[in-house]
Amino acid sequence: MRAFLKALKYSRRADLPDCIDVVLAGAPGLEEKDLFVILTYLDKGPVAVDSELMHDALLRLVPERKERIMGWLTQPYYDKGKVEGEAKGKAEGEAKVLTRLLERRFGALPDTLRQRIFAADVGSIDLWVERAFEAPDLQSVFESN
Repeated sequence: MRAFLKALKYSRRADLPDCIDVVLAGAPGLEEKDLFVILTYLDKGPVAVDSELMHDALLRLVPERKERIMGWLTQPYYDKGKVEGEAKGKAEGEAKVLTRLLERRFGALPDTLRQRIFAADVGSIDLWVERAFEAPDLQSVFESN
């Protein structure tokens, strides 16, 4: 209980990074699930604690559990990056298909248009693909309705 109260007490203080050893002093005696709750609370709180600082504190306080605990903290960022990477890959793939379709129908594309396509989100590319099938000219594909 003391560890939870310390986390609550220090979580909004500007000097939280300087007090991280005080806040986590009870870590060696905590069950992993309780320590995870505290670390997650601190990580999501209004005062940022550098991951390297957190890493060093855990290395000092619970060296045998440091790697596993840091994995808990970094997993959400890894998952988010993976999802963002997949979305970017999907957009890039659809952009390639759209440029091939447009080049087949209308000839070589200007570089500015090619850049616009590859910078677009999936929703815009999908809209342009639908228009490209029946558009009378290249400009019609990209008109706003």
